[in-house]
Amino acid sequence: MSIRSWTLRNLILPAGDAAFRHGMIRRLRFLEQAQWWDSERIEKFRRERLAELTQVAYREVPFYRDLMNSAGLRPEDLRRPEDLPRLPMVSKPMLRARYPHDVVRDTGLRTYEARTSGSTGTNFAVREDSETAGYYRASLMLSLAWTGWQIGDEHIQSGITPVRNLERRLKDRLLRCHYVSAYDTTDASLDGMLGLIERRGIRHVWGYPCSMYLLARRARQLGWNQPLRAIATWGDTLYPQYRKTIEEVFGVQVYDTYGCGEGIQIAAQCGHGPHYHTHEIDGVVEFVDDAGQPVAPGQPGHVLLTRFHPGPMPLIRYRVGDSAVPSKTTRCACGRHWSLMDSIQGRDTDVIVTPEGNRLIVHFFTGILEFFDEIDAFQVVQKELESMHVRIVLKPGEVFTRELEQRIIARLQERGAMGIKIYIEPVDEIPLSKAGKRRFVMSEVALR
Repeated sequence: MSIRSWTLRNLILPAGDAAFRHGMIRRLRFLEQAQWWDSERIEKFRRERLAELTQVAYREVPFYRDLMNSAGLRPEDLRRPEDLPRLPMVSKPMLRARYPHDVVRDTGLRTYEARTSGSTGTNFAVREDSETAGYYRASLMLSLAWTGWQIGDEHIQSGITPVRNLERRLKDRLLRCHYVSAYDTTDASLDGMLGLIERRGIRHVWGYPCSMYLLARRARQLGWNQPLRAIATWGDTLYPQYRKTIEEVFGVQVYDTYGCGEGIQIAAQCGHGPHYHTHEIDGVVEFVDDAGQPVAPGQPGHVLLTRFHPGPMPLIRYRVGDSAVPSKTTRCACGRHWSLMDSIQGRDTDVIVTPEGNRLIVHFFTGILEFFDEIDAFQVVQKELESMHVRIVLKPGEVFTRELEQRIIARLQERGAMGIKIYIEPVDEIPLSKAGKRRFVMSEVALR
């Protein structure tokens, strides 16, 4: 461990945790030990945390109390992960219908609203507090450590929060993070990232799979060759062609991570094979059929999440909107005893290409449209290079106006959708595809 890393881990970041009440470093130290527990100790810990969670949810959250009562269950009936299928699945519409009063509890900490569109294009809000944020950030830090990164190693992160508040600016400075906007993937922007890597000797790059793929394609076009150590991806599906191109061009391994905007890190790759380790210390990950029953290993199923840390808004058997495949493999060569999954299948996305050469990835749209309170769901369709159609479903009681239309267009243009005609179309619903999925970014032009 470098002197800088030791100082950050033992002095500076713990002080920040105390100031912001995150507890991230304390949680990270715990996870670094718990990742090597044997199966028996892991199972004992999970049963204890699940029992505590169900008690809290029943006592303090009317939604879960009603759900258990309607199923004829008491908290003591849900003490093991194997007991969870006795409880109905929980969907976004179920939580939204009773948000916030019947699904949010008082933790004694200041809460804030986090929004996500997930893989369905349907806006959804959850309540978080600083401790909850510290938990999922610690799990992400653990996953990043599996790539060979240490706290304090200089890196580039491509994301959708280009406006950095005080806390983010402090984090960037301390951790030596160069944050670049994923809204702009023009050749000029990609050239800037490659130049930054070269000038600073950066060896770790993080971002959405599509952003990393576009960066690799640009590097190949330029004949760019700079040694890296690893690339970490999150947020979208890491398609095989994305991984192949990134690894060939940069000559490093891609480590994919899987989380959701509701404040849960779900799984990550350790580098000892193509599978993912589920974060078993954080909660229960179920793979179920339409009836909510477990699917066989090797078969795709809906992902249900139960987070052990209740936070302001407990999530139990929460259907996140993705599908994934639990692995037939039971042990990983890395020595960790956490359960494995083979792949994530449920995030079908595409790329919108503008005439000016910008490439608008899925998070370009989710990072903008999820903050319009009038919008319930959306879908972006591009059939020709010169234009795109943004279909929106309004929330009950909302009315489509010229003012709303202009606000949406202006916000999209501000972020990078310049030189392309934008048509806003109010619709009653976003239809499912023939595969039963709701794709909310579709292009017949992208990446031709």
